[in-house]
Amino acid sequence: MSLPTGEMPLRWDRIRGAMARRNIEGLLVFSNQLIPEPIHFVANYSLVGGNAFCYLPLEGEPILFISEAWDLKRVQRESSISEVRYMGENWAREIAEEIKKNGGQLGLAGREDISRTDLQALEGELKQETVSAMSVLEEVATIKSPYELTLIREASKMADAGFAKALEVSGEGLSDYELAAEIEYAMRKMGATDNFQMMVVGKDNTGMLLPTGKKIEPDDLLLFEITPANGSITYSAQLCRTAVCGRPSKIMEEKYDLLIEALEESLKAIKPGVKINEVLKIQNKIIGDAGYADYCKPPYMRVRGHNFGLGHIAVREDNENLFVEGMSMVIHPNQFIPETGYLALGEQIIVTSEGIERLTASKSKLYECGGES
Repeated sequence: MSLPTGEMPLRWDRIRGAMARRNIEGLLVFSNQLIPEPIHFVANYSLVGGNAFCYLPLEGEPILFISEAWDLKRVQRESSISEVRYMGENWAREIAEEIKKNGGQLGLAGREDISRTDLQALEGELKQETVSAMSVLEEVATIKSPYELTLIREASKMADAGFAKALEVSGEGLSDYELAAEIEYAMRKMGATDNFQMMVVGKDNTGMLLPTGKKIEPDDLLLFEITPANGSITYSAQLCRTAVCGRPSKIMEEKYDLLIEALEESLKAIKPGVKINEVLKIQNKIIGDAGYADYCKPPYMRVRGHNFGLGHIAVREDNENLFVEGMSMVIHPNQFIPETGYLALGEQIIVTSEGIERLTASKSKLYECGGES
């Protein structure tokens, strides 16, 4: 993925600022196939091999180390880092030698994810214990650059397209597996590189699940959490929606209106300087005042919003951090209601200087689908 000129140097400067605040003079970033986001963030490298390290000194140029020699040419084309090296048998010694040239305290982002054997080999060559430093990347990734926000906007369009396809094809007899595949295909055609998708088809649902092979029947609820990624999970956007196979009942519409009110009122409150947990308080009051206060806590709901990948944000009761311009997250008053079962509603937003930018194009409403597929 090609980046605008200056995007990565700006990101490295911000990372170095976070390093300096922690008295870290060198940052070593580790990723493997299960957690590729850190390397993507610091090197613009989509990891396809076993693992990779990126060394970013407080001063000087970064170096990217990869575990597959056959991937060198692709990495050199893709990554924003000019010096890319293959890690051979003596990888720990080679990385340690570069780190020793700069000296000082080393932070290891991904220390919790590296194998014990590899960590011992690396620290043995360094002759020092590393400190966990994922917080450096988390701090920087919380506030997105204009380019990163563009990626999230594009991801939100993919989510809308996936949901539009779901409404188009949904009907009696279609399995949730088939429905998930239709959504996935619609978004992959637009460039989605991943999709964390949860879906429920049925009645009296208790929460979001993965597809099980259930076929759509009349009056079933279809619950969607559609989350395409655009290059990295960090640049994902989520859309939460509920549809009914057929005509929704009056009680269904009444209870879903509670979620709509909770979403709309909480979105009005978001702006820089407001505490993040204010969103939860507003949503819980609206839903609680309707008689469902006991259901506004686990196990019936977890959080009222969150981000994806790096830059952790959770809209929960104990999060008294403030909204800041450049944050992006999904806000969702997803809720279990005894009379209807679980209901899903949520939208991706960006925090602006004045309030929010809503990224979701589809309306916040209870949708209908139907007919035989």
